Amino acid sequence: MFDSMIQKVRGVTVAGLSRAELEDLVAGAGRVVAAMGALQTRCATEIEALDDGGMNSKTVLREAGRMSTRAANKVAKTAAGLVELPKLAESLAQGKITTEHAEVAVSAAAKTSPQQVNDQLSGLAEESSVDTFTEQSRQWVNRNQPDNGAGRYERQRRNRSLKHWVNDEGMGVLLAELDPVSYQQVRKAVDVEYDRLWRGDGGRDGSPDDVRTFPQRMADAFVALLTNPARRGPGSTRHQLIAIADIERLRGDNPTGVAEIVGGEALPQTVLERLICTAAVTGIVFDGKGQPLWVGRTHRHATEAQIKAIIARDRHCRGKHCTSGPERCEIHHIVPWEQGGRTDIDEMCLACPLCHHNIHDRGYTVIKTNTGYQIINPNNPPNGP
Repeated sequence: MFDSMIQKVRGVTVAGLSRAELEDLVAGAGRVVAAMGALQTRCATEIEALDDGGMNSKTVLREAGRMSTRAANKVAKTAAGLVELPKLAESLAQGKITTEHAEVAVSAAAKTSPQQVNDQLSGLAEESSVDTFTEQSRQWVNRNQPDNGAGRYERQRRNRSLKHWVNDEGMGVLLAELDPVSYQQVRKAVDVEYDRLWRGDGGRDGSPDDVRTFPQRMADAFVALLTNPARRGPGSTRHQLIAIADIERLRGDNPTGVAEIVGGEALPQTVLERLICTAAVTGIVFDGKGQPLWVGRTHRHATEAQIKAIIARDRHCRGKHCTSGPERCEIHHIVPWEQGGRTDIDEMCLACPLCHHNIHDRGYTVIKTNTGYQIINPNNPPNGP
């Protein structure tokens, strides 16, 4: 069966096809890949149920399926989790979602409950790309975690570690596993220093990758932070650690609501209170006008307060299926400033460099939907790559 399928796939001609035909082929291939992933997952589940003394599913996937150990472990873990998620298992079997969707759902179930995920996320998975579903699932988990995620956070704190050694080539290796808050703090600091080095290497108007590669620049940024305290600074607002909390969470009496780091996990109340001790607290009202969030045409560039408000609202790039974080985004005037656009938060949105380029050079537009702003291509299929 599989040999004939492989031969048929190899016989498909793609040269000379139109864009629409190529997109249909890619979509069809995606469904086939999802179905094959579902088959492997189902096999892994059955192998674990055999209890005949033979190899476990991880070993079979690695040896017979020619997977890496990491990939085999992920499939086995997903297979075990899907036993308690029948709706998602069926969607995977039918090719409506991919194994990556299933992995995200299983992870969400481990943080909340399988029943909740099976009932509330199965339809969402079928409607969304993997990146979008990952972001939506993360936000859903943050709203539905028991005890605001305090128990999970404490386990993560207990498991934090830093290891270092010299490998066979004489290179020093550092391996850190951090709780989500510490990780985000370190990541933001590295991002600030990386951005400074990138600009020094030529930035957007030069050829920074000809000076040093991305991994090299990241390594240099990390060393600079550890060895030169003067490098440690807040940087731009987009590179700062921003936590968002409902006003109820800031009250001391029986706090409710959601608190989270933008792009990260839920913040337990104790962690939120600790961060507040050294943080600048900014109040943001989304449904009324007030200074300094609305400044009209007095300034062309968004103020720091505005940027914080836009990050709190948008969370990531508003491109369709794009989840680039705020540290990689620019502030886009929906109506260009030079054409009379106003520097008001309801007339600006986050856009990563690629989506921003699509707006200005490829005819993409920004629309307002029930879930916020979205950057779309009104002339679908896209004009160019």
